[in-house]
Amino acid sequence: MAYILKRKWKNKTTYRVQVTRRGFKSAFKSFPTRTEAKKWGRAIEREFDQGNYIDYSEANRLTLADLFNRYLRENKHKKIKSWRMHEFRIGILLKDTISDTNLLRLSSKHLSEFKDRKRKEVGPSTFNKYLSLISVIIETAIREWGIYLPNNPVRNAEREKEAAPRNRTLVGDEYQRLMEACSLSGNTYLQCLVQFSIETAMRKGEVLASRYEDINFANQTLTIPVTKNGEPRTIPLSSKAILILQSMPRRLDGKIFPITPDSLKFWWNQALRRAGITDFRYHDLRRYACSTLFERGLNVPEVQLISGHKDPRVLLNTYTKLDPAKLVKKLG
Repeated sequence: MAYILKRKWKNKTTYRVQVTRRGFKSAFKSFPTRTEAKKWGRAIEREFDQGNYIDYSEANRLTLADLFNRYLRENKHKKIKSWRMHEFRIGILLKDTISDTNLLRLSSKHLSEFKDRKRKEVGPSTFNKYLSLISVIIETAIREWGIYLPNNPVRNAEREKEAAPRNRTLVGDEYQRLMEACSLSGNTYLQCLVQFSIETAMRKGEVLASRYEDINFANQTLTIPVTKNGEPRTIPLSSKAILILQSMPRRLDGKIFPITPDSLKFWWNQALRRAGITDFRYHDLRRYACSTLFERGLNVPEVQLISGHKDPRVLLNTYTKLDPAKLVKKLG
């Protein structure tokens, strides 16, 4: 049976309808007119009669922020791949206004507005990762937490078109030209930094943050305490990498390369201009390094250990571009 209660709030009148039926949890909802309240009440009564009624009241009480925080609490101690990156992204989402959105009212309009905001800050691939994470959390709420929703509006939301994987690497005599340009740089650390990046396949941020305390010279290893995927990794150092370290004066502050990201950008671009090399980013050194490791005879797990790639497909498809001429020698 449906009951309608008229309520007056200052200059506003609402009609709260309550539908009750033995064996079912009561359903409540408020409307601006009595006609709308009656219509909804009759529809719910039909669903009761047909046994099709689904209680969405819990979803109507929750916001996306409630789901984000619960997901953090319940998965913190589980071994989920790239959990620290999940934590980081959820932290960003909690600062965005989309987190205040009522779960039951989440629509394509909210997602479109979210896209307009985030695309000013991140690229297509990263934006798609945010959408996928929101979708995973909503699916978890539906399947594991028993929160009823008509559907997951993020599941079929349009993703951004991602650019083809970049495959630029050093070709021909570009390596020699780059090394010569770095040796002429006004920054005395640049050449060693570039060579060390190639020998270790480390990311730019990892190299710049590295310290002498991270190195075990006896075992020829370097431990990276903070990585992109949130897990530390220890990599072997080649004899050339050790020589590079030994060739530089050891600083009292413990930093191996006393160069800031902005400073590196300036000296790197200057070296590229001097070398006459175009369309080559510092991160492309990582692709060149991984390709060189394969050409030196290392297998996929070995290169993964050094580069830190969790997915071998990313390593092979994005960070590997072998030189056929160099493989001729291996074929004999």
